[in-house]
Amino acid sequence: MSYLKLANKSDLSGRTLQLMEEAEQRWGYIGNIVRAYALAPNVMEAEDVWTKGVMHSGFLPRKLKEAIATVVSVTNKCDYCAGSHALAYTIACGDMNEAAHCKTLDLSDFTVSERAALLFAQKSTANPKSIQQTDINTLREHYTDGEIVEISTVIQMFMGYNWFVTIMGLQLEQENPFVKSE
Repeated sequence: MSYLKLANKSDLSGRTLQLMEEAEQRWGYIGNIVRAYALAPNVMEAEDVWTKGVMHSGFLPRKLKEAIATVVSVTNKCDYCAGSHALAYTIACGDMNEAAHCKTLDLSDFTVSERAALLFAQKSTANPKSIQQTDINTLREHYTDGEIVEISTVIQMFMGYNWFVTIMGLQLEQENPFVKSE
């Protein structure tokens, strides 16, 4: 249960309501993270710009970005974000089986270059100070420096989301097919 009273559409107007409705259309339901961000409209607006800039544009395919988000979230034990981005992975590429494997850190469905990025995400999430030049050199076998920046930015983004969700006590919505059965 959330530590805050989360916003509902009936509580909102203007741009904040519009952003919530866009999220509902994209996901098929209104996520608790969206309902939390709606409590601070300026934060919600900034988060929308940040997410679109990082996740919906750039060098890397959306599939890889969602896989990175899932790996970071699983590594951080953030069930909310792991489930949300396994669903986003499914929406982006249509393969629920691959998303489920990603959620269990079974990276066998991924290409060698994708695995390099996902293993880098897992290592840097577990211990960012462990990253060495050799790790970057391994990524360079598959990615440009700009793509490495993008990979690292997705990792950064989801480290922050994992913390936010945990701090706010947000729970994964029952509508999400990746919700844990207790």
